[in-house]
Amino acid sequence: MDSFTHPVDPLANQSLIDWIVRTASLAGLLGFLGFLEYLQPLNDFFVAAQIFYLFFLLFFVPPVAFVLNSLWDRLVSARGHSTGQETETESDFGDDDPRYWIVMGYEPSPLKTAQTLAISLHPNLLVRGLLQIGGTIVTFVRHGGRLPHPETYESPITYSPPFEGEWTVVNGSPDKRYSHSWVPARQRYAYDFVITDDGGKTNDGSGGLESFYCFDEPILSPAEGTVVRAKDGHRDHHRTSGWIDPLQYRLAGNYVLIKHAENEYSLLAHLREGSVCVSPGEHVERGQQLGRCGHSGNSSEPHLHFHVQDHSLPYLGAGLPIQFAGRTAHPDIADCEGEQIWAHCGQTLIP
Repeated sequence: MDSFTHPVDPLANQSLIDWIVRTASLAGLLGFLGFLEYLQPLNDFFVAAQIFYLFFLLFFVPPVAFVLNSLWDRLVSARGHSTGQETETESDFGDDDPRYWIVMGYEPSPLKTAQTLAISLHPNLLVRGLLQIGGTIVTFVRHGGRLPHPETYESPITYSPPFEGEWTVVNGSPDKRYSHSWVPARQRYAYDFVITDDGGKTNDGSGGLESFYCFDEPILSPAEGTVVRAKDGHRDHHRTSGWIDPLQYRLAGNYVLIKHAENEYSLLAHLREGSVCVSPGEHVERGQQLGRCGHSGNSSEPHLHFHVQDHSLPYLGAGLPIQFAGRTAHPDIADCEGEQIWAHCGQTLIP
């Protein structure tokens, strides 16, 4: 069993930027309460509501956060070039990041940055963001302020990687520094999986969904269990390379939620439209196909989102740190193999 800590320090936690943007946007909506002072005949009673006008200033936080994040990325890139530490790939990650060798399909542009900002302010995402924040608060209360932790939590289930062949962990780790999203709590120990070629690229460069190696690959049940929810019908966004679907109505897109044990549920999300082949109440075996990898919901390129939580309701679950039965590898770290191993971003995971 390998340690849950990782030997490489990160450059930044992008989930923190996302959390700041959405929290500021939600708080900025309180600015509209300032208009209560114009209600007649209650205007005198609501004079104090003028203080809420100040909340409108929070709408400036998201663009400032994106600008600062962009400047930080440029600084990191410049530092790498100035020290002669360029990698042989065109990775979007810094040289000190364990994912330095992974080349995503993202192609930066001002329009994509603007779209990401606009999407973060979309009413649907704002409401869901509010539910996630509220759910995280409830989860903390439910656990008495002490959420499950790798050093103290031991799952009764042995999880197999939910796919065939070798996949790459592009986001996620039991280590807080590399967490998929430390907030919300349910995604604290989530993983994003893709398939990479020998050069670390996630696609062959020909364009379109089919150019991504993981697209349409079978997604399997990680353990025996009962399907609690199975949602299909959400489109796969035809654009990739960093574009987010503006018509998304479910963050998870097409997904399957499975109960494996008491208070232990796995979620497999962003599945391909029309591929979900199980139904609620159905018993599934380990390795049984659930659907195929897709690009539905809040996804910047085809990938599989996977996490385990302790509640069946989407916003009230606490993420659970789980181990896999399989083998991990990394360009700079010795392979690890066993029935209980941790997986970290930058590693490949093999059943």
